[in-house]
Amino acid sequence: MKFCTSCGSELREGVKFCPSCGKPIQAESQPQPTVNQPVTPPPPPVYQAPQQTYEEPVYGTAKHTNLIQRAINIIIKPKEEWRVIASEKPDTTKLLVGYALILAAIPAIASFIKFGVIGVTYWGYTSRSIAGGIQYGLVQLLSALIGVYILAWIIDLLAPSFDSRKDFGRSLQLAVYSTTPQWLAGILLILGTSMSILVLLIGLYAIYLLAVGAPVLKGTPKEKVVGYVVVIIIAMIVLTLVVALIIGTIIGLFFGAKMMGM
Repeated sequence: MKFCTSCGSELREGVKFCPSCGKPIQAESQPQPTVNQPVTPPPPPVYQAPQQTYEEPVYGTAKHTNLIQRAINIIIKPKEEWRVIASEKPDTTKLLVGYALILAAIPAIASFIKFGVIGVTYWGYTSRSIAGGIQYGLVQLLSALIGVYILAWIIDLLAPSFDSRKDFGRSLQLAVYSTTPQWLAGILLILGTSMSILVLLIGLYAIYLLAVGAPVLKGTPKEKVVGYVVVIIIAMIVLTLVVALIIGTIIGLFFGAKMMGM
């Protein structure tokens, strides 16, 4: 039963106007059936590996200053310097050309000066040869650069076996910077091959740098550092001897052919 909202008179079903006051009767709106909208499931969560924040090293006009400071720091305070290196983005070009090539040139130049300028004395006779000096220098330089790259490759190849991260950029950082003392000690080669043993002993400090840097750059567990480093060194010695022999033979044949043609 409905009633007029204006005068209160009773209204019959279907009337459009109130019979008493004439007010138009509005049709009641029929409720629309509720349509259940399909519920869209939320997107699955996306998990992202934490990204390490890198600090790009400043090379520009202060390139040589940074190189010298890095070489000093990695020798006198390696634990602190490895953490600084860990914040830098590995760059193969800067590591090999901007650092390794420059330091590896030290023993190469020393060898050239000794054999090509100063000369080597045997039984009272001094032998010197510019061609020989260049030959020794090239062998030193190429062996150093190829050797450090092989060292990085070995470090990265063996990483999973010692629960370490497989990252060639980090392996190259570890190889290049840990070889610093050996390259710097190469200046002693200017005094002759008798200094080679001393250079080798000083270069042993590189093993310590390698052991300190592996947990920082490669995440090597402390209990596996010694085994990791020992295997790296053994493999490196064998491969370095092979590479040096091959390079020496090739360069020797090249210079021999040049001299034969003169």
